Amino acid sequence: MSIMKIKNLIYTLSIFLLAVSCEEDFLETYPTASLSQEQVGEALAVNPAAAEGTLFGIYEQMYRLGSGGYGGQEDFGIKIQHLHTDLLSGDMAHVGKSYNRQTSISELTGTVEPDNSLVNYMPWRFLYRLVNLSNLVIDGLGGADATGPLAELDSDGKKHTMGQALAARGFAYYYLLNLFVDDISDLSQEVLPLYTSGEQTEQPKSSLQDVFDLAISDLSNAETLLEGFVASSKINFNQDIVRGLLAYTYGAKNDWVNTAIYAKKVVDSGIPIMSNTEILGGFNTIDNHQGIMWGIDVTASQELASLFTWWGFVDVFSYSYAAVGNRKAMDSGLYAQMRSDDARQNQFPWSVLGPSWIVPCGKFYNDQLNPAVFDLPAYSTTAPSQYAYRFSGPQVNVSSDAHYMRVAEFYLLHAEAEFENGNEADAKTSLKAIADLRIADTSYIDALTGADLEAEIDLQTRIELFGEGKSYFLMKRQRKSITRGDNALDFAGVTIQHNDDRLTYEVPEEEILYNPNISDQN
Repeated sequence: MSIMKIKNLIYTLSIFLLAVSCEEDFLETYPTASLSQEQVGEALAVNPAAAEGTLFGIYEQMYRLGSGGYGGQEDFGIKIQHLHTDLLSGDMAHVGKSYNRQTSISELTGTVEPDNSLVNYMPWRFLYRLVNLSNLVIDGLGGADATGPLAELDSDGKKHTMGQALAARGFAYYYLLNLFVDDISDLSQEVLPLYTSGEQTEQPKSSLQDVFDLAISDLSNAETLLEGFVASSKINFNQDIVRGLLAYTYGAKNDWVNTAIYAKKVVDSGIPIMSNTEILGGFNTIDNHQGIMWGIDVTASQELASLFTWWGFVDVFSYSYAAVGNRKAMDSGLYAQMRSDDARQNQFPWSVLGPSWIVPCGKFYNDQLNPAVFDLPAYSTTAPSQYAYRFSGPQVNVSSDAHYMRVAEFYLLHAEAEFENGNEADAKTSLKAIADLRIADTSYIDALTGADLEAEIDLQTRIELFGEGKSYFLMKRQRKSITRGDNALDFAGVTIQHNDDRLTYEVPEEEILYNPNISDQN
């Protein structure tokens, strides 16, 4: 291959990756007729900067409209899954259904309909696209054999590129095993197809044990390869993010020793926890908060509209669904457990209007909001819908960022794991690192033991991380049941088990129709 051809290939890699994301087929295995693994390998061998194009395709997939192939306004990568899983967990209550958005999630109907593209096909396709794009990079660098090609990577650039690709693949499989498997404690069941190379065609289901093993192997190799890597942006996987994902993956498997080890690595990284001022700052500019480890810095030039962003569905100030009656609130039962001296009460200033107004308008608001809205007359006297400032956010060109992970998660996960390991003193230390910042008097925690301490760790995790896409995974790894509060429009007061089929997605109809090796649901 000539140098000129290689330069042209490098230039077109990112364009190709975005173009392939628009194709309509059920899985999108790697299109070898369009671009061979050898071509990618040659390009990377000559100029490691070619990886910028391939990695760009992976990171674009995480937030761009249409990344799940659904084509609707809810199709925008990771954050729509955060919203859907928060609703499934019950910690986020659907308290308004105007325009019929998210109803098939909150009513638990779409999750048992294999032909429901919004609920089942979209996350499947989104996550397997991440797998296949990652495989493009992994194969181009020689594959992920730790005793072969990984050990032979001859530059930091190649190691860091491979590490990011492996991290993306491990992340995708972690999500897949949680979202598409009812009972993640039964490791022998066959659940998901595994793709470890872009050259593989339709695969049969592999066991849950094999899925866990691959996710942990990918993330462990990524941790090693990303040693010394300094990301240019918070969208890039780095070693701390990978260690956090390892902690979560081990937690899902209930390997609490390794969960504690990796959560502690993140805790010991020195990343500061967000202050009480910061947690009331809107969560809209990730670079202003060191405590936010991973996310995407959105700019107006990306031409995202509030109608198809997470902000439009959650932020009551944006010009979109949450502002016109499709509200999402904290579950009233969870809110009732928040202590009166808890600074996070201020994240829900409209709660004085009643249970259907426990909306996180003091926690999440877009970066174009006029802060004066919080100085207006008491919310108890006039309904927010009567305030003209309600639509203070943009309709187009959203510039509010999307955050995926912050360091506070791992103090709480470390507390959870150490409790499970029988180390209650260490569990309290990590728990109080968060609680001491949020609650004026935490002396009550010192006296907690056993089930009471376990319940407090669970409670503080759910309160601290409300609306951030974490409660569902807590429910799954703790194998717990959830009782919905009285402000939920669906199943108020009903207790639902973690392995209820309605809380996980179905293998999409398209996969069963077009993959000859898969013919049944999980």
